[in-house]
Amino acid sequence: MAIISLSSIQYLFFIFVFALFHYFIPFCASKWLLLAACIYFYMSWTPTALPVLLTVTLISYLGGLILERLKMHGKQSRPALAAFIIFSISPLLVCKYTSFFVDCLQHVFHLFGQHVTLSSPSFLLPMGISFFSLQAVSYLVDVEKNKFAAEHNFLNYFLFMSFFPSVTSGPICRAPDLLPQFRQKQKVSYRMVKHACLRILWGFFLKLVIADRIAPWVTFIYSNTHKYAGLPMWSAVLLYGFEIYMDFAGYTHIALGSAELFGFHLPENFNLPYLSRSIREFWRRWHISFSTWLRDYIYIPLGGNRCSKARKYFNVMMTFVVSGFWHGAGLNFIVWGTLHGIYQIIGGLLAPAREKLTNRLHIQQQSKLRTLLSTLFIFCLVDFTWIFFRCHSMRNALSVINALMHNGTASFLQLVSEQFSNGLPGFWLVIGCIALVMILECLQLHFGRLYP
Repeated sequence: MAIISLSSIQYLFFIFVFALFHYFIPFCASKWLLLAACIYFYMSWTPTALPVLLTVTLISYLGGLILERLKMHGKQSRPALAAFIIFSISPLLVCKYTSFFVDCLQHVFHLFGQHVTLSSPSFLLPMGISFFSLQAVSYLVDVEKNKFAAEHNFLNYFLFMSFFPSVTSGPICRAPDLLPQFRQKQKVSYRMVKHACLRILWGFFLKLVIADRIAPWVTFIYSNTHKYAGLPMWSAVLLYGFEIYMDFAGYTHIALGSAELFGFHLPENFNLPYLSRSIREFWRRWHISFSTWLRDYIYIPLGGNRCSKARKYFNVMMTFVVSGFWHGAGLNFIVWGTLHGIYQIIGGLLAPAREKLTNRLHIQQQSKLRTLLSTLFIFCLVDFTWIFFRCHSMRNALSVINALMHNGTASFLQLVSEQFSNGLPGFWLVIGCIALVMILECLQLHFGRLYP
């Protein structure tokens, strides 16, 4: 079975065929057809991982019913909630983090002079497990806190957990937002279909025309840090910031457009993140479904900002460390999250002094110069952290940082001619597309949604 990627021609054929059937068959049958589409799509990625998705779905579904019954009878539900959360995320912990924990344990043995060689079992990482595991956790917590009634229809719940537009790359959906949509036939209008198609096409543009053209350039330079130090490395670091944004935002537009094609509405995941004036604002605009999940299920339960300043900043740091660890099992991801936590804390500590200085110098809050400088500064801070996110290890990340401060042996123009099929014009075409997207986002910031 061929993989059906969201950014492939096969995917377009897949969604339009299923959408046509979905429009014209009865509601009950359309739900089963939609489930078949979800299972077929997921199995095209990792056929052997379907039992993992089904296991997490069953655990959280039964957990919701049991938690609801415990609450109805006035019994203690917190221990049961903790148990079901652990069971729900166990496949994620085992498949994604076993090697990391084994490596850490081996380093601990080495620190104490015990040269023990531990072999870690290799597990196939099920596609989308990081996303649907968080959906299961949020569902269980919401049921336990009486924010959402437990779903009794397993078909509806399985659709919520396996919905094909979002199961592999997000956004992370909350039960109150998505589950009720599966309980009734969703109306689809010509306007919705048109909007959905335009959004899918925009996603393809971001992903295929921009992100996929940048990727070989970045990969090649990151793999040859000594040869391509200096200007080529600066260009790779800068362009990777746009690559990851265009890649992820492109997938999100395709996912949201696909869902709308079937009459469903998924939460927005990006809102002009590179136009942010602070790290805090950046995280209100970047990967919104995940950042709000962290806020509601990590930061606030830790105490949020309803505590001392020291405890508040501890909560911030722990939240960002969790964010880094969720993205990947490696020290480089933890450093990435930690840097964002440090940025957030320093921003909070310096806020009073910054305001005093602004008032003393009579600088207007909304002045264009201040906005421009703040936006560029935040982009540079965020772009620096992407080095750790992109590299496969801390050693590789440090070599990239070192390459930024030295000159390499290769010519920048020679590199352009090697990596772009039509040389310098191809390079400038990508730069022009990035500029076009950023201009459209600036217009959207000032005049509201243009489209997309």
